[in-house]
Amino acid sequence: MIDEKPVCVGLWDTAGQEDYDRLRPLSYPQTDIVLLCFSISGTDSLENITSRWIPEIDRYIPDCPRVLVGCKSDLRASNPDECVPRTEIEKVAKDAGLEYYETSALIQDGLKHCFDSAIRCGLAGSRKKTKSKSPFGIFKKKKPDDPIPPVMPPAGKAPWIEIETSTFAEDWQKMLEDPKFSDVTFLLEDGQQKLQAHKLVLCSASKYFCQILGLPNSKTNQLSNIDNKQISLEELNSGRIEGIAAVYLSEEKYKATITTVEISANITAKTFARVLEFIYTGVPRIPEIHEDLSEVQELCRVAKIFNLSMLETICRNIENEEDFLNPSIGTYLNDETGKEMKTLFFNKPSCCDVIFRVEDQSIYANKVVLCARCPVMAAMFSGKFVESDNEILTEVKIPNTSVECFLALLEYMYTDHAPIEETDSVGIVVLADEYGQSRLVDLCELYITKEVDKSVTKRIEKAEIDVIGLLLTAQAYNANQLAGWCLHFISSNYIAFEKRQDFSKLKGDNKDHVEEHRWPPLSYLKEVEVYEAEMKKRGEKCRIM
Repeated sequence: MIDEKPVCVGLWDTAGQEDYDRLRPLSYPQTDIVLLCFSISGTDSLENITSRWIPEIDRYIPDCPRVLVGCKSDLRASNPDECVPRTEIEKVAKDAGLEYYETSALIQDGLKHCFDSAIRCGLAGSRKKTKSKSPFGIFKKKKPDDPIPPVMPPAGKAPWIEIETSTFAEDWQKMLEDPKFSDVTFLLEDGQQKLQAHKLVLCSASKYFCQILGLPNSKTNQLSNIDNKQISLEELNSGRIEGIAAVYLSEEKYKATITTVEISANITAKTFARVLEFIYTGVPRIPEIHEDLSEVQELCRVAKIFNLSMLETICRNIENEEDFLNPSIGTYLNDETGKEMKTLFFNKPSCCDVIFRVEDQSIYANKVVLCARCPVMAAMFSGKFVESDNEILTEVKIPNTSVECFLALLEYMYTDHAPIEETDSVGIVVLADEYGQSRLVDLCELYITKEVDKSVTKRIEKAEIDVIGLLLTAQAYNANQLAGWCLHFISSNYIAFEKRQDFSKLKGDNKDHVEEHRWPPLSYLKEVEVYEAEMKKRGEKCRIM
């Protein structure tokens, strides 16, 4: 509604790449208002307004009103030093005789004011051009013999890249239920109950158990280290540490050290199992129906003993019927555990039981992480493979990959995150497919599509990135979402791709798909030819050339 009157607005976002310089002007006729948009995050985008877009508008629709629109205004608060100063933008607008509006689609700032003002400007301009009662020029009367440019059909939307839900918590829950490679044994209820666990997880998720089990805290601040100093065996066995009755070490087969921890008699096995679930997954598995809160209250008491403040919060949320908050706590804790696991154990020679040899370099890892997070590795170290021999230290040679890509794969297993931006993302896709890490494939697919978009903002035909080669790689290594996206991208930019030498790599089903879904379609291009021929017959210079 503009001035209490309904107005129908149609937006046409023109293709900016040079590959469409010939077709883009066909969208200009009957335009009522032009919004010249740029990003305030860089001067290049603003310079394009004066060097490219204003001259083009002056050529094809010189009398059409226009406004200057700065996008991403939210960056002025988050990254002010990287933004073009407003005074500089206003000078450009003044020199060009344009009204300037600044907007942010992200935080919905300035959008209504910008569109309302632009529509009023368009309405005023269209009234000057025609006496028609219709507010927009699309309804104005034309001469019978005035050829109308064909309407370019919109390109279909690119396929959405879906990211698989994280299985980090579920993977560690399974490892707790079937604790392979355990190196900690908890004795409860006077030794009647026994629970096995892993020092790696306990120390990564809990500062308390990091002190109990004798692994140094990750903090390098000497003052923090004083607060988090390790507790000696003598002190642990003195009975003065609440919750702990005794701790002792023993060597089992193949010289693996097992730590046995006797839990105080006032803590039941059932409650301590909930504590371990919290440590491993971020949220204990408490029945959803809490008719009797005594179990929750007991868990809260034990959480306080072991300095697990977040577990206390989870219990209080349940008591207050606010347990809907707990999943987000679990997600946060899993992220923190992954970070600490990376700091304490990732690629650390002193803590490893696996050595990978990649490009003649040694990479250190832990079987418990590999088996919990990767089915392929679990089969390798738990089955009948040579690597599953019960040696305390196993060495495995990994061929056909780089150190950087393999480290990225391992970091994902430890943290649920990978340095995709800093490494060969396509190489990570290949490894992730080989080791069954489908979510990591998804993350790489999303990153790669964004990188392709950024690399072809100016010209596709001569862009360095090989989208067709990327398509073939994606299909070879089960990156199906990336393959679908590449097919759509090639089809939607057919005119540019058919001029590239690598276009001949498209064969079979790929070629058929691209030909069937090409944009602009052949039917539209034929209409353009008819329009151009008609313009030539009239003896008029065709402006779209």
